[in-house]
Amino acid sequence: MARSGYVLAGFETLATILNNFALKNTKQQFNENFTPEQVSNFLGDTCHGFLHSFGQNFTGKKNYDKYVKKESNLYKSCREFGFFNNSTFIADSGGFQASVGRIDPNETRLLIDLYHQFLSEEYPVFDRAFILDLPPGPGCKLFKSYDDIHKMNMETYSMAKNLPKEARDKMIYIHHFRTPRLWDIYGDILRTDGMFESFQHFGTGGIVANMASDTAIPCIIYVLPMIPLLKQAKIHNRSELRFHILGGANFRDILFYEMFKKVVQKTHGIELEISYDSSGLFKGLMIGRYFHMINERGVIRKVDIRTKNLNMRFAGNQRVIDIYRDLISNLATEFNFKQIPMTEIYDDNTGTFFEDVKVYSMFYMLRTYANVQEMMRKLTDEIYPLYEDGQYEEFSVQTELITRSINGGKITKKQRAKAHSLIKSLDMLRHLDEDYCKYIVNKHLAKDEFTDLDPRRQMMQI
Repeated sequence: MARSGYVLAGFETLATILNNFALKNTKQQFNENFTPEQVSNFLGDTCHGFLHSFGQNFTGKKNYDKYVKKESNLYKSCREFGFFNNSTFIADSGGFQASVGRIDPNETRLLIDLYHQFLSEEYPVFDRAFILDLPPGPGCKLFKSYDDIHKMNMETYSMAKNLPKEARDKMIYIHHFRTPRLWDIYGDILRTDGMFESFQHFGTGGIVANMASDTAIPCIIYVLPMIPLLKQAKIHNRSELRFHILGGANFRDILFYEMFKKVVQKTHGIELEISYDSSGLFKGLMIGRYFHMINERGVIRKVDIRTKNLNMRFAGNQRVIDIYRDLISNLATEFNFKQIPMTEIYDDNTGTFFEDVKVYSMFYMLRTYANVQEMMRKLTDEIYPLYEDGQYEEFSVQTELITRSINGGKITKKQRAKAHSLIKSLDMLRHLDEDYCKYIVNKHLAKDEFTDLDPRRQMMQI
């Protein structure tokens, strides 16, 4: 079982890099560094899953006759590399692209048909797949009214509900909540007869889609969609709820996830499994030239590995290059990969990393999530009893200290706000009061409402 809930989105990029480095050896830099089996064990131990979007390249094609097979073959090819034998492959629908206007209404109708063909016919190639959810987003051209949102989503959710069991059991039901009207629409769909019962996996989206900051909300935002799903789990006597958060991959969030899992298990006897994804992990390495490290005091620091910084002292101690080498060496030792010298980091001929350094560094970044999650799990075990005992002031102090450590020893306004809203969030997960959740959505998220879909406003504009 993976040590973290991290899901790598756009994993086909990693698969291609591994294939070119270790199997094709396109740059003649592979030196029997590892076997596919060793990488498979590493990835299975480190990451919860690997995500690819069915609709990410959907728009603007002249012919879609081979689109489903092409998508299916991508999963087959990646599996055949041998690097992902212990990994979970997840299919995203492409609904996000439609919800922000990257796919027009006519193409969206084709996306709905082809995605469900893919789900029905090609389900052996994936392990999980997101339902095709279509909430409105910035630039969305799909809807003229709130009724349109309800109708189209009821259609796609019902299509998923009616899939063959072999496919339906792999589906991840997405519950949206991000405005008052979306709260009502998706709540109504969730309570449709047989809807919740038809699915084994659940999730939410829209965490960062509509609003840059959630500091005004008195709770950590993803407890809002979690609570209706937990209520349904209790109604249907479920002992487990698997919950995926689209986005939400900050290190700070991992502490909250561990806290939520703890309170839900202790209060309701439900094992809450939380996973989360991001697509930008390697941008920090390949473009920003940095990674994160955990020091001996549990402080997570950002390490700048641009050429000009490699021989500089880090925090007045070791040189950056020496820290970098030690971290990569420790990773190689842990998983029995071949050690690499790292006498040079960047190839002057290409202007980027040498291939072995790049691949090992990408592995290190994936592993960081597992290391952070294990640390947050341990810290949760240590300080959660303060919450249970009603020592809320001390609990908040300890939570703030942890969030400070996550941010290199510094504290921000948002971190402080979220640390102090943790108690409210834990209380909400104990009580599962949907009416209070709706109150929060109405009070704090109404400004994100898609008011152009309101028929009353449309009448006023005539």
